Amino acid sequence: MEHILIVDDEIQITSIVGELLQEEGYQTTVANDGMNAIKLIKEQDFDLIILDIMMPYVNGLDVCRSVREFTDVPILFVTARTSMNDQINGLNIGGDDYINKPFTHEQLLARIKTHLRREKRKQQPTDELVYGKIKLDRRTNELRYGETPLLLTNKEFKIMEMLMSNPRQIFSKDHLYETIWGVEATGQSHTVTEHIRNIRIRIHKIDPMANLIHTVWGVGYKLE
Repeated sequence: MEHILIVDDEIQITSIVGELLQEEGYQTTVANDGMNAIKLIKEQDFDLIILDIMMPYVNGLDVCRSVREFTDVPILFVTARTSMNDQINGLNIGGDDYINKPFTHEQLLARIKTHLRREKRKQQPTDELVYGKIKLDRRTNELRYGETPLLLTNKEFKIMEMLMSNPRQIFSKDHLYETIWGVEATGQSHTVTEHIRNIRIRIHKIDPMANLIHTVWGVGYKLE
């Protein structure tokens, strides 16, 4: 079941939209202000965000800028602002679509379904992952930087596969350890740190200027 976050300071709108989406079989969560929206997006996984622009304190544009630092979940702006400049600005900072108030239920559902279908196609596993100069082949368990093979251990390969499957997404050390090693991370996060260090060393031997795996202090790692 797809999980959709509805962000709007008008309770009547979140209620109507939430009821509509639940009738269509979607799971919904509501935030009535920008700060709470950012908090929820950090804590939970959403398949799509419906985001109003005109909210007090932290508006929808600021929410979009903030969450684009750690997730590429589709964002559908829903707003009464109709100027072309507003639409272009919203899309340029990371929004995926724009629908004006008032809108029909059919319009909203059509946009939502379009973006969810697109995300499903993106998430289908492929044999080959490419990010910048790095190419990962799941069939052969080979990783290359440009034309040069990267000789990694199995666990290092799995770390790169996870990061390359979700570029820009931040993964905690514990999450990486528990997913790849398959056991609870009870004080073993240093193991992930060591593997990340080894991967960086191997990449830097090929390209000393490469800076692909970023440390997000106090949080984890991301590929960017």
